[in-house]
Amino acid sequence: MRTAGIDTLQPLTLEYRLVRTDGQVIWLRSIQASYPGPDGKAARMIVSMQDITARKKADAELASLEARLRESQKMEAIGTLAGGIAHDFNNIIATILGHVELARNVAGIDPAVLESLDEIRKAGRRARDLVHQILAFSRREPTRRQPVELLPIIEEAARLLRAMLPARIKLEVRHDDADPIVLADRTQLQQVVINLANNSLHATRGEAGRIEFQVDTVILDAVGAATQPALRALAERHPGRVARLRVSDTGHGMDAPTLARMFEPFFTTKAAGEGTGLGLSVVYGIVQAHEGAIVVESQPDKGTTFDIFLPLAAPGVAPQPEESAGRPPTALTPSVAGRHILYIDDDESLLLLVTRLLQRRGLRVSAHGNQNEALDTLRADPMAVDLVVTDYNMPGMSGLQVARAIRQIRPDLPVVVASGFIDETLEAQAKDAGIREVIFKATAVEDYCGLVERLLAREMAQAR
Repeated sequence: MRTAGIDTLQPLTLEYRLVRTDGQVIWLRSIQASYPGPDGKAARMIVSMQDITARKKADAELASLEARLRESQKMEAIGTLAGGIAHDFNNIIATILGHVELARNVAGIDPAVLESLDEIRKAGRRARDLVHQILAFSRREPTRRQPVELLPIIEEAARLLRAMLPARIKLEVRHDDADPIVLADRTQLQQVVINLANNSLHATRGEAGRIEFQVDTVILDAVGAATQPALRALAERHPGRVARLRVSDTGHGMDAPTLARMFEPFFTTKAAGEGTGLGLSVVYGIVQAHEGAIVVESQPDKGTTFDIFLPLAAPGVAPQPEESAGRPPTALTPSVAGRHILYIDDDESLLLLVTRLLQRRGLRVSAHGNQNEALDTLRADPMAVDLVVTDYNMPGMSGLQVARAIRQIRPDLPVVVASGFIDETLEAQAKDAGIREVIFKATAVEDYCGLVERLLAREMAQAR
């Protein structure tokens, strides 16, 4: 290069990486130009030196931002695809589980057939749980955030885990005197803890080890926030103290390539058939949905530590008590028995199943897979219907459009819209359309029918 730059009189640009005595790295750029003498050969040279450290740091930051943007776009695209597929599977699995429950209630069923039905139900529930994980990753599962105490959630999850973990794994829960109150979905936070514990169990590779949960509150200091973009964003949204859940293990740890891909959906280091690669993806999706941040530290043979930071609830906000695990009674009151429901859903299998389940509860059901046919039924006798339940996402008219058409026929008729994905936009649009309630199209069809039943009972009571 020296010959090319000097002997041929061509300008030469070089960049140097230097390390100062204090350890700081600086970058210099040199531009040198050679000038000929009387014999035509290089006789003198002018060299210009420029400190380009700031530019190098800016270029590195730009490259990092571009990489994060590409990663975010990839995760969003995969999440959209996975969410759409999972939504369709939701209906299929709901139909399977619902018909299993109907079949199990047949009198005099053969014990061998009953055993087969139980196996179908177990497989269906495993598939349902997998779909829930996909929906959580893609943020298509509704998040019901309310003020909750973080420590009891972690302790309850730890009790469940201790019953499942092998004896060689020791599980500990540590906390300081404070019990932080966070705005969170209790079930989803438990899912985070269980998924991280499963990841730690896998990291032990069959050896003895320890998993530790730690709950406390911290202030995101300037140094930590500066080195972690996720923490910097959290500190900007929620300055001051935040809750921290630390999950650490003594497993084999992760190398840099694994760390770079650990939150990718369907990426797994487990052997074929041992994992779906969704556990950490679900954790990432839930933390993002809770406006939190997650930081991971790990090295091969030195274990792994996950730090999850969550914003605290407003000062003075009291935690909501945990809902009772018992289901409400399903017996119909005399005022509800025999009432007429107009049910609309484009999924024929689900339409048949929900109709049978509602009829088994003593309700009259007019079921339609076509929106226009359902509206014609209502026009024929508007006062014969007590409640309309319609799916939201259907070909042709959406559930909101159906509700607006119903208001033109009978303005006082209560309409309920069921959807597998509920957000603030849908709730606002439903309110404008005069819809009484937007309910989650639950995978457990029995629960879904029970909810419809209770909504009808409430409407009847309010109408008195």
